[in-house]
Amino acid sequence: MTFVSTLGQSLDQVERLKILQNQLGTLQTQLTTGKKTTLFAGLGSDVITSKKSRANFNALDNYLNNIQTANRRISMTTNLIEETKTQAEGLLGSLELQTQQGEYEIEALGQYANNLQGFIANLLNEKDGDRYLLGGANTLDKPLTDTGGLDTYSRKQIEDWVNGTLTTDQFIQSYRDKTLLTDTVVGYSAEIASGQAKSVTVRVDDNAEIDYTVMANADPFRNIMIAVSMIKNIDAVLDEVTLEANDPPGTITAPGATQQEQNDNFYRVFNDLAAMMNKALDQVDTERFKLAQAQAQTTQIADNHKFEKNMLANAIADVEDVDINEVAVKLNALTIQLEASYRVTATISSLNLANFLS
Repeated sequence: MTFVSTLGQSLDQVERLKILQNQLGTLQTQLTTGKKTTLFAGLGSDVITSKKSRANFNALDNYLNNIQTANRRISMTTNLIEETKTQAEGLLGSLELQTQQGEYEIEALGQYANNLQGFIANLLNEKDGDRYLLGGANTLDKPLTDTGGLDTYSRKQIEDWVNGTLTTDQFIQSYRDKTLLTDTVVGYSAEIASGQAKSVTVRVDDNAEIDYTVMANADPFRNIMIAVSMIKNIDAVLDEVTLEANDPPGTITAPGATQQEQNDNFYRVFNDLAAMMNKALDQVDTERFKLAQAQAQTTQIADNHKFEKNMLANAIADVEDVDINEVAVKLNALTIQLEASYRVTATISSLNLANFLS
């Protein structure tokens, strides 16, 4: 039997099949991934748009993550500030109640202050994970440590006031003057006490950072801690406000030769401590307002970033994504074409002179 050479036709048909198979592979990948190509090079002239849009999209994503972290810490800081204020208000309310009743329950208020001191210190040392919230940029060092220095200082000044070494004015100055009662004595970390602690900021876009710093030694927190220590140690030093006729020898009272002088000296200090706490509570609101402003700014910027991300996602989709329905139709048509080509190739390969001529 004589065969007809179909090598040329077969080779040509094989090349056609390779092209169809490549097209089939591309369509199958598109159907699976929803993307035109798995390589940037496959986008042709659209590659620049894709790369730029993706870079901007990722940058916005990073900024949104920064903002989310900052907002969590701002919320935590706001909560601890509010709790500090609530606790300090409780002590102040008890102080003012004593005045209204015309008596001063030294022991009861001293115990209240003693319990409160550690609680507020814990609030000022609040952490987000392993990061202290009120230590500035130095987030790994504890902002406030109970070294005993504040209580020792407070007791010494009260004793000096009682024995006449300090006048009432000097005693008041001793706990109000920061050069006398330093941050180091209060127990603040070396970096905070030195004033070298840097601010806490969040990078929200290419050109802006927002400061949301609240320091543990800010005046309201510092003064609350001092007032609490003074009230606590007044109880530790004094037995009564004034000396009564039936008091035993050695009873310790506020300084003064008469009950009236003792009463006047004590209530000058008492009223000053109450005023100190009142002012601190007002200043706490200022710290909270600063945080609220920072959070409002970050939230607004986050909303803008989310809108921009949506726009970029659309731009990326326009150049990278395919219409799945359209791909499915093309894939079905190509499958039919490929099957037909296989049959043609098979026919050409088995062609001989008899069926060629028939």
